Order: sequence, then C-alpha cells, then structure tokens
Amino acid sequence: MKTKKCKHCQEEIAKSAKRCPKCGGKLGMPGFIKEIIIVVIIFVCIVGCVNSCSKAVDESIKETSDSYADINGKTSFSINETFQSTRTKITMTEVNLDFKDYSEYSEPTSGYKVIMAKYEIENIDEKSDEQYISSSDFNAYADGNAVESFYGAKDTYKDLTATLGKGKKISGYVFYEVPLNATKITIEYNANFWVDGNTIEFIIS
Repeated sequence: MKTKKCKHCQEEIAKSAKRCPKCGGKLGMPGFIKEIIIVVIIFVCIVGCVNSCSKAVDESIKETSDSYADINGKTSFSINETFQSTRTKITMTEVNLDFKDYSEYSEPTSGYKVIMAKYEIENIDEKSDEQYISSSDFNAYADGNAVESFYGAKDTYKDLTATLGKGKKISGYVFYEVPLNATKITIEYNANFWVDGNTIEFIIS
C-alpha cells in the first residue's frame, strides 16, 4: 500500500487517507486555498464575459456603421452622383445657386442669397419596413462655416421630410442662406446621428 507522511504528526499513513488515523488531522487542501481558487475562477469567468460582451458590442457597432456607409466607400458626391448604403439611396438631382422663387416677404438677409438643392431618396433597406427622412438631417456650409436654412420658398417646393416604406421614394428640396461671396458650398448629410463616421458631403459649388 502506498503511503505518505501526515503533515501534522509525520506518521506514515495511507496515501489515500483524507484524515490522519493517528492524530486526526485533516489532510486535504486548506480551506483558504480552495477559497482563493474559487475566487480566481469567478474572476476569470467575469473577465471572459466582459471581453465577450465588449467584442459583441464592438461588432454590433461596426455592423451598424457599415450599414450606413456608402457601398463604394465614397464620402463626397456631386450633382447626379448617388450615395448608396444598404439602407438608402440619395441623389442630388438639381442645384440652384441663386434661387429667387420666394415670397417678397421672405427675402434673404442683406449680403446673402438663397441656394436650393433637390434630392431624390429611396428606402432600399431589406430589413426595415419604414425609414424616416428629414430635411434637418441635411446641413449646409459656406467656406466651412455653417449657414442657416431658408424657409421662404413657395409651397410648390416640396419639403424633404417623409416616412418611406420599403422600396418607396421621395423627391424634395432644401434651402439655405449663404453669403454672396461664398466660394465653396457643401451640404452634409448625417446618415446616422448615433454612429460617428457616417457623414457624407454633397458639393454644391
């Protein structure tokens, strides 16, 4: 029979013994060692869960971001060029750099003029039945400075705001007041307010 020495009284006892038959001392692993092992195991499990959850969140954010990005990787578009993500197609179809068809009571501020851009937007999302489009998602800049929207156009110019069903389109207009001497005018569209890196630019002039 294989033996071992009791760690308490040093007597030779059976190797499989859990308690010394001579002195009665316990021969198993000390309780505090077991507690440390249990704590370490729990800590490793928690770290693993946190890393797994963090990875899942990162992958979800990337997937969401990718769904709003242009399928060709473009971020800048000119007239009649189409931005297309997995959700939306947007084309700037018309531009007027000196728009005049507004009410005499809604003239632009002195030293400014009105520009107009017409867009066609289509919901091509295979997963979503409805998609909300708002003209407030479009923001204009003149030589890098933000400019104000203009709301004095006649009623014949349809606003670019709607809830689009799957496969449906809208054509509408946005208007802005820009300085008369502005040289570079752009309109930015924020594809997703909650995710960074999804802003695209339409070059007006």
